[in-house]
Amino acid sequence: QRCIYSSVGPGRSPGVVKPDFVEFGGCLQRPFIVVSETPAAAFEATEGTSFSAPSVLRLGAGVRAHFGDSLSMLAIRALLIHTAETSDSPCEDVGRGRVARSVQEIVLCDDDTVRVVYQGSIAPTRYIRAPIPVPSGVIPGKVTITATLCYPTGVDPHHPGNYTRAGLEPTFRPHDQRRKDPSQVHADSKSFFGKTQSSLMEDELRRDAWKWENCLHTSVTFMGKTLRNPVLDIHYNARLGGRNFAPKEELPYALVISVHAKHLDDLYDKIVRKYARQLEALRPVVEIPVTT
Repeated sequence: QRCIYSSVGPGRSPGVVKPDFVEFGGCLQRPFIVVSETPAAAFEATEGTSFSAPSVLRLGAGVRAHFGDSLSMLAIRALLIHTAETSDSPCEDVGRGRVARSVQEIVLCDDDTVRVVYQGSIAPTRYIRAPIPVPSGVIPGKVTITATLCYPTGVDPHHPGNYTRAGLEPTFRPHDQRRKDPSQVHADSKSFFGKTQSSLMEDELRRDAWKWENCLHTSVTFMGKTLRNPVLDIHYNARLGGRNFAPKEELPYALVISVHAKHLDDLYDKIVRKYARQLEALRPVVEIPVTT
């Protein structure tokens, strides 16, 4: 639930979904307790974003300390958004939800869930194919795929209507054997981000504003039988002054994907075996205590 001092969204593109997420910063009923500046070193109650922001920074620093240099700052931001706790509160009030309560919730997952991180850079007009890890064979029941894509972008202050200079356009292909036209090279695509960005207004959707958003996040449920070697194809679009542009610099990105299949208790183990040559397990640098 939003505190009265917390800003309300939406923002402007890029950044329509604002805030990104929320974190406890104190309120009248439950204040944030800090050490007083008085010589007596007593405790006093306070509130504000000046206390919630360092709390999120502490969580991000914990992820960084756990994995070391394996994850970029962009990937850590994507993980924080990806693992935020959703609620029924309006997106304008809480964004993606409440930030995870501990480092464990970010770096660990259950046996019926797997989480992968793709990070790197992409050249203009190029494509990157990111496999969505699913086990071989037909998956029983429903499968929920959650994805978060983050990237930085320059801005063009002289063109407010075309403010961002870069955009990553993801295309979801759920089944590698399904093609409407047998002659087509790639499998059929299906809506994944796009209109599932429920926070966007209708006029924003008509103008494909999601295409230029530098933070995309969604969660979609499919029948397991409709998935076979699914992928996300990511295309880098660049523009300058509202026109096509091909800069020399590559664009950094971070993509986090979680797959949850509640009818497969050994989903994680099956995916580790299938993608042993494609995915590398992140090795912790610092151990964290795990409570059961």
